[in-house]
Amino acid sequence: MRKAILTQDKLASIPALVGEGLSNAEIAAQLGCTAGTLKVRCSKFGISLRRPAELKPPKLPKSPKSLRLRALSERATATLRQCALARGLSSAKLASDLLEVIATDDLFDAVLDHEPA
Repeated sequence: MRKAILTQDKLASIPALVGEGLSNAEIAAQLGCTAGTLKVRCSKFGISLRRPAELKPPKLPKSPKSLRLRALSERATATLRQCALARGLSSAKLASDLLEVIATDDLFDAVLDHEPA
């Protein structure tokens, strides 16, 4: 018999994780399962994965081409992957978190070692 991936304790923690605004993929990664398994089990046990309306990010129009990100160098990708792994995050989540803080706190000049304009 296989060991249960989502124990009762893990299932009980899901509403709090949803309340924190974590995505399905982030919750699944934290609980050690796939997003598909998470959705099926939550459906089976009547656990809602819908985030409260106030935590949902606003729907933004599609990014114009000027805002698309270019691919990172192999060195930057490897370093990002190592840092993310050390923090228990995916590379995409760490990159997203970094960009969020830089944009929110207006740290562009500090990060790029430029004098403020």
